[in-house]
Amino acid sequence: MNDVIATEGNLAVRLMRDERADYELMVGWRNSPHVREWWDPDDPPLTLAEAMEEFGPSLRGDDHTTSCIVDVAGRPVGFIQYYPWDDEAEYLAEVGVAVPASAWGIDLFIGEPDLIGQGIGTRLVRLVSEHLFAEKGASAVALATETGNARAQAAYVKAGMRTVQEFHDTDTRGGQRVESFLMIRDRPGGTAGGQ
Repeated sequence: MNDVIATEGNLAVRLMRDERADYELMVGWRNSPHVREWWDPDDPPLTLAEAMEEFGPSLRGDDHTTSCIVDVAGRPVGFIQYYPWDDEAEYLAEVGVAVPASAWGIDLFIGEPDLIGQGIGTRLVRLVSEHLFAEKGASAVALATETGNARAQAAYVKAGMRTVQEFHDTDTRGGQRVESFLMIRDRPGGTAGGQ
């Protein structure tokens, strides 16, 4: 099965599979303390059934999000998803954020705690951004990160992103909407290709 969408050295991004093993990876990672700290912190622990419900539609092509597993040297180590921001108008209006037309969004985490701080996040953002520029004609790549997540922000800056706006996200921490930064990496040369 050739489901790899992008590679760079020992880093590979492959499509998440509609298989129990990939759902179990997501449950384990999302319930790890270092991921829960920043990913939907008020939500209860993720169950296998909830993972299948959350990710199943994108894996079957029923929505606009592409969910992927990140491998380093053949070892599954994390998750990234990407989607066109043009399909997120309701969310953008709710949080008061604007992104360039034809921008794509990404969300990611490194699931394996022994690989935090190894530069994988920087490489991953750079690799998937280049994929989105080349294959999807993205005008920019934008993501939201909690203002307190300095480690992630540093990784994203190293990958070519810049902070453009602070806002209150719909995710909550302690019942309060999370203060977040919108970070953007502009398309090199400033013009979008076709899709």
